[in-house]
Amino acid sequence: MERRALILANGTAPTRRLLQAARRHAELFICADGGANTAAQLGQIPDMIIGDLDSIKSSTVKVFRSVLTRRVAEQNSTDLEKAIRFLIRKNYRQIDVLGALGGRVDHVVGNLSTLGKYRRSAGIRFADNSGYLVPVGSSLTWEAVPGTTVSLIPLGRCEGIVTSGLKWELKNGTLELGVRDSTSNVVRSSPFTVSVRRGELLLYVLVSPLSLYSLT
Repeated sequence: MERRALILANGTAPTRRLLQAARRHAELFICADGGANTAAQLGQIPDMIIGDLDSIKSSTVKVFRSVLTRRVAEQNSTDLEKAIRFLIRKNYRQIDVLGALGGRVDHVVGNLSTLGKYRRSAGIRFADNSGYLVPVGSSLTWEAVPGTTVSLIPLGRCEGIVTSGLKWELKNGTLELGVRDSTSNVVRSSPFTVSVRRGELLLYVLVSPLSLYSLT
């Protein structure tokens, strides 16, 4: 079984229940800089804090003074990217990320870009309090209860998209931000499939993110 790690980023805080569920299924729990503030608020102790450490509060530093803290000063990557790179180097191939969605729009866009950038190196999935986000890769088969709302989010131009099992199907379709999108589709049959010939495509499933941990 591949090793799984959890990252808590500095976006909108997850519920305590979601963080606890994700923590139970991870071998290692890392906070990306200001994500440590959220961990402190929710009463969860990380195994490690990593980032340039410009967002962590002094009160959080005191609470987690015994937690291993790794400062990475370079400014060419986000704190989330620093955390993901660290985990990949440590041979973690399944990475869950909470707190990467919501908050500042520029941070969210940067986090989505990071997800696309590293999806070939590890199985990375983002979750917020409304649902979860996974890369499609070249193709993806996914289980979801019929009637579930799903959206396809292109990172740049995505061509040759084919879906099966959704209410509104794409057959060799093209999606591109500012040109054509595919939000609020509905699962017609499960499992459903999505494939893409060219481009980085993300799948967002609007369902309780706790379902990610119900069978694992």
